[in-house]
Amino acid sequence: MSHKLGVCVPYRNRELHMNEFIPKIGKYLKEQGIEFHMYFCHQADDKLFNRGATKNIAAKVAFEEGCDYVVFHDIDMIPEEGADYSYPTEGPRHIATKISQM
Repeated sequence: MSHKLGVCVPYRNRELHMNEFIPKIGKYLKEQGIEFHMYFCHQADDKLFNRGATKNIAAKVAFEEGCDYVVFHDIDMIPEEGADYSYPTEGPRHIATKISQM
C-alpha cells in the first residue's frame, strides 16, 4: 500500500529559503520513491510568529487532502543522506539528526 506524505512547513518572510527548499526536498523525496505534497503555511501578520499554529494549519489541510502522515519541516533545513521520510509503521519518529541547516 502506498502512503502519501504531507510536508508541512511553517514560515514567514523566507522566500529565499523557500526557493531553495522546494527543489531540494522534492528531489530527495522523489529519489526515495515517496508520494508527497508540500504545505506551506505563511503567517502574514506582524504579530509574534506562532510556529505551532502554522504547523497545525498545514497538517489539518494535509490530512483533509488525503495525506496519510505528515512531517513538520523547517524551511531552512534540508535532508542529508539517510534521512528517512518513509511511512513510520512503529509510530512517530524524529529525523532531525539527519538534517542540515542551509
